Amino acid sequence: MEKQPYYVNVESGEIHSDKSAASFQFEISATADEVRKLAKMFEEVDVAATDTFLRSHVPYVQYHDDEDNDRYDHKLREVYQMIHDLGQPVTRSHIESMNILENRDK
Repeated sequence: MEKQPYYVNVESGEIHSDKSAASFQFEISATADEVRKLAKMFEEVDVAATDTFLRSHVPYVQYHDDEDNDRYDHKLREVYQMIHDLGQPVTRSHIESMNILENRDK
């Protein structure tokens, strides 16, 4: 399959092929299969975020001692890793400057 340009908004979990369709943070070059995989990853981040919201109502569990938060962080890092891998040079550079990928195994 041929790669096409796509525009990604991590906050909203949106991926568009039209640059003017919505605001975006990152430009990637991906096949249709890769876009479907990234969309699935955004769904997984949403599920993990919902779990962290539910846990946030339990005041005695600290953020760093919570499996739901760890899962959310892990899923979000996976999203950023895929965007980095598919990204244009400016996208890769920006994600690298965020230092979000350096602690992947923690």
